[in-house]
Amino acid sequence: MSPDAPLRPRPSRYAAFAARLKDVHKALGDPRIPAQRRAELTKRVLAITALSRHDVTVAAHRLEEFFCELAILAPGVVSTPVSGPADTPSGKNTATQG
Repeated sequence: MSPDAPLRPRPSRYAAFAARLKDVHKALGDPRIPAQRRAELTKRVLAITALSRHDVTVAAHRLEEFFCELAILAPGVVSTPVSGPADTPSGKNTATQG
């Protein structure tokens, strides 16, 4: 990395969750997913969204699990996550906890 290159701020976990949520809504619009199954999956996404109001870390984990299931249901529809899974058992980065 060049010393002159500006550092990009790391997105917050809320911003990362919101970006993945946009991805899931886009993926659910794929015509390869049957309408009845799409309705069931949409209900699950709404439940994950509601969970994010209480614990965004757990909601993000469930959303990634949802993406894995969606990738099996409709291969090629889902984009890969920007970052890998958390390396701590709680799913939180303990180095940045205050």
